[in-house]
Amino acid sequence: GWGGLNQTQLRKILAYSSIAHLGWMILVLQFSPSITLLTLLIYLVMTFSTFLLFKLNKATNINTLATSWSKAPALTALT
Repeated sequence: GWGGLNQTQLRKILAYSSIAHLGWMILVLQFSPSITLLTLLIYLVMTFSTFLLFKLNKATNINTLATSWSKAPALTALT
């Protein structure tokens, strides 16, 4: 959501992102449950790889992620 645009702490950014994605999934669920399931699976893969990247880099804010490409390029490309 819009509230996440002004955040630097990764935990807060992911919280805003989760709330926004859940809202979109609930909206789409009424029209196409299969697309909602696909969206959920993609979101889970992306979120898992993001958390893995945070753990690998011991990142807690956005500035820490600036060097993540040199440490794990394949994982960074997933996120």
